[in-house]
Amino acid sequence: MTPSKQERLYEKKYAAELVRIAIGDFKCAQVLAAASPEDIRVENAFYLCHQAIEKSLQAVLVANEIAVPLVHDLGSLLSRIPKHCEPPYGYELLDLNQYAAIRRYEEGYWEPSPADLAVVLQKTEAMLKWASSLSNI
Repeated sequence: MTPSKQERLYEKKYAAELVRIAIGDFKCAQVLAAASPEDIRVENAFYLCHQAIEKSLQAVLVANEIAVPLVHDLGSLLSRIPKHCEPPYGYELLDLNQYAAIRRYEEGYWEPSPADLAVVLQKTEAMLKWASSLSNI
């Protein structure tokens, strides 16, 4: 893929739609978080949080009329966020990248605890509020 095809410039109004979809992903993560740990794969809640954060970052890029890289790497998205729009947690969010890729197909070497999930849910909610405030939602 050529570099110009690895990113896309969207209409500004699409930012609101991205935030709505991100909120839906977050609500699904909350449902999973409320389920009994032996009935679900906790990594799926982390994956949905990653998706919500990814869409939040994309929404802010779209609202600022910045081309969105067509990747799932939070670092690539964070690097394009303008200084005046810095998100909460910043590059701390990169730990979630593993849930968009390898942890979807492998169990990994540690099992996330309910406390780990609670922290990720809190960070995701903060990111949604941040994106909503910057995307005219």
